[in-house]
Amino acid sequence: MAGRAPIVGAIDDPRSAELACDALVRGGVVVLPTDTLYGLSARLSAEDAVRRISAIKRAPNDRRYILLASSIDMVDGIVRSYGCGSREVLAAAWPAPLSVIVPAGPACPAWVGPTVAIRVPALAPLRALIERVGEPIVSTSVNRAGSEPLDDAHEIRHEMGGEVDLIVSGLMDGRTASTIVDLSGKAPRVVRRGSYAWAAGDGKPSK
Repeated sequence: MAGRAPIVGAIDDPRSAELACDALVRGGVVVLPTDTLYGLSARLSAEDAVRRISAIKRAPNDRRYILLASSIDMVDGIVRSYGCGSREVLAAAWPAPLSVIVPAGPACPAWVGPTVAIRVPALAPLRALIERVGEPIVSTSVNRAGSEPLDDAHEIRHEMGGEVDLIVSGLMDGRTASTIVDLSGKAPRVVRRGSYAWAAGDGKPSK
């Protein structure tokens, strides 16, 4: 990749969505707005692109990232189960900035590991893009390890424009990371408190 990545319009613009889809399908790394923060993104099956993301972040190659799916039906295809959680509860909660850690299914690449963190994002144009790509995408905050996430497309281009393939600007629903709840054990455990409220006690999410 030569030069700095171009910045294109918002993700709800058809041309921007087309360019992002093409870059992801080709195995590229794309900066996408989400329902929380900007994310460094790649197709789940594009392991080389996922390694590029780790290099961009200055993170270990075995770093694991949240996956974004277009629907709970897409989630069904890559998880073994919903652990101690309930598919029905998550189907009612999603789309939302709520990521859950559950047992990974056989369709997940080996690098994912025994569990996977996944969510269905609240940003409708992003869900449409993921559906068009045809598989979940990796998503992680746009920052070097130990630094604060970047939240401006031009700043991202200045810092990382030579390391990514495309930057899609704007149209984020929020600027707080998603809540992460681990459902892979005997009881739900909140790993990170974020922009979604998870009700304590009965393990059911509450909007």
